[in-house]
Order: sequence, then C-alpha cells, then structure tokens
Amino acid sequence: MKPEPGPVLDRLIELRIFGRKPIVDVPPYSTSDSAADVVIRALARPPWRWMCVQSGREWTFHWRRPLENPDLDSSTVSRYVNLITVSAPTRAHAICLAALKMVGPIGRESDSRAGVSQDEKPPKSPENRG
Repeated sequence: MKPEPGPVLDRLIELRIFGRKPIVDVPPYSTSDSAADVVIRALARPPWRWMCVQSGREWTFHWRRPLENPDLDSSTVSRYVNLITVSAPTRAHAICLAALKMVGPIGRESDSRAGVSQDEKPPKSPENRG
C-alpha cells in the first residue's frame, strides 16, 4: 500500500527518516520538491547513488549502487544495480516512498530489509542515529 502525499506521510517521514517525533507541523516532504531533497540528503551516502526521472505523467526514483567491476565501455545505466525503485505521480511523492522503502516498515529493524544486503545499505544519517 502506498501512502498518499500529505500530512500523514510527511509525519511518517519525520519519524522514520529523521528519527524525530512529529509533535508540531513538519515540512511538506511529500508535496514539495525542495523539502523532498532534504530527505535525499539525509539518506544519500556513498557508494549509493540516486536517480529520479519523469516518464510521461509519472516519476520514478531509484536508489542504486555502482557495480563492482563495471564495463567502462557500457552505458552509464548498466554500470549500476538498482536496489530500490518506486514510482509515483510526483517527484516528491516518489522520493518519500523510496525513503520509506529504504528504512523498512515500522517495527522491523532497517538492517533486515528484504532485498538489500548489509553491504549494499548506506549508513544511517547523523539525524537517524539513536
């Protein structure tokens, strides 16, 4: 189930990504591109990369990492492995959904996320360390 953009999703981002209990109003992460960029900055750590592209009326956000031994003659796209891919009607919404997918569901340690091995996960951001 994909949470809809708006205050509920924004509060979930505040809690899950930044580790702050959303007691007062929070930034509009799921509806503002500039606020969503803060979410990217909080999670982006080498060697992980991100890419967000618009195709028609939909945005797709990818968290990816470089291949260990890429073919330097191949296209840039084939030099990466997509680890998380999410599509949504807006860029901000896609970023927020991908961020939640990265940290995993509530009540489950982020280290046990399905489909992403320990070596592929970025370290927690300073705001997310507890």
